[in-house]
Amino acid sequence: MAKKLPWNNDFTTNDLVINWEDDIYNGFPFLKLKGNGLSMKLLTNLTAPDDNMVRGITKSGSRSVDGLVSQKLVGLRGSLQHGWDRTSWPIPFMFVNGENQIFDRRHTYHVIKEVAKECSNVSEVPTAEYVRVKSKLGGIINKFSDASIQMMAAMWGNVYGPIADDTKDHQFAGAITKILRQEQVFLSASKNIIFTKDVIREIFKYMGGEDRYPNDTRTQSRIVNSVHSNVHETEKTNSSGTPCINNNIDAYHAYIKDGSNEWLPNNKEDKISNTVYRNYVISSNAYHITDIARKLIKSVCKEEQNDDPRTTKVLLYNKDECDQATLIEKSRDNLENALAELYYPIRDAALLPVKEQYGKEFPLPKKSLNDFDLEVYAMHQIDGEEEPVRLTFPDKVIK
Repeated sequence: MAKKLPWNNDFTTNDLVINWEDDIYNGFPFLKLKGNGLSMKLLTNLTAPDDNMVRGITKSGSRSVDGLVSQKLVGLRGSLQHGWDRTSWPIPFMFVNGENQIFDRRHTYHVIKEVAKECSNVSEVPTAEYVRVKSKLGGIINKFSDASIQMMAAMWGNVYGPIADDTKDHQFAGAITKILRQEQVFLSASKNIIFTKDVIREIFKYMGGEDRYPNDTRTQSRIVNSVHSNVHETEKTNSSGTPCINNNIDAYHAYIKDGSNEWLPNNKEDKISNTVYRNYVISSNAYHITDIARKLIKSVCKEEQNDDPRTTKVLLYNKDECDQATLIEKSRDNLENALAELYYPIRDAALLPVKEQYGKEFPLPKKSLNDFDLEVYAMHQIDGEEEPVRLTFPDKVIK
């Protein structure tokens, strides 16, 4: 284990066993370490942007953990509570809009703030201040906003950090999509100028994408093509590039338990409103969705046969894809379609003998999914959603 500098030791950046050669952003062409940029800063003098698009999440959700991946916090807590690893690069930041905004190491920053609540002698942390520079090869990227450059640098830091696998292809696609959309507005640029594959490739390259997928031109091309498709999508709302909220399962459980008077745990009943609650964890996986749809249809149909049928109220949560807004939306659409594909063929087959006996001159009443005493909601997991989203069902199978 590397030697740690205890928080109560009044250490400074001079005690770190690093120098400018260890700067992980030394190869990033749009930032440079400020002269005498290594210094101790008060925690209270640092801020973290809301969006963490390199992870596909944001802290704007009421129950998000500051736009963080909760699993990463556990190991860091065990390490940082004993002090700062003297071989660790300081927390990087830029002075933007009057604030010292960190653009990487936000999990470290969050854990130290938590430790500081329990230990009064934790007040300052090692930091590295960066400033914008122009690259001779940067082209239009040189004109990008600080927010976009920070996002690119954050992905660069993850690629060249200790665990390159922390960066996924969907995170590249989502972050680049976000950058292009906000830069089109910031630069007042034509789509023909900024939404090109050449610009997308340049952003991808300067995020470290080519080193993340060396000798894998197929994955590189897939990411570029995915972004190009996202930014040129006009036929429907495209959520790629939109961060996610409530990105951990604890937020789901907390919302059910004490975050709202509207919900109860799975299979619990509110006898006053005559409502039974069903809570399901879903994903965009077709097999998984079909299994959930089967369970829900069975439950609702059995309920309909009771002497005093209860309202069935459902709350869904996408756990495995909680940082991918596009797949969260897809999982909701897939469930709506899966319910239709299960229910309507069975309904029509069951009514067929009745139809044959009475003939076409007697139209049969048919019960739609929307006719059931059923309310299905998806937990608000996409930025901009402030409450659970109610699903609606097609009146027939969508082919």
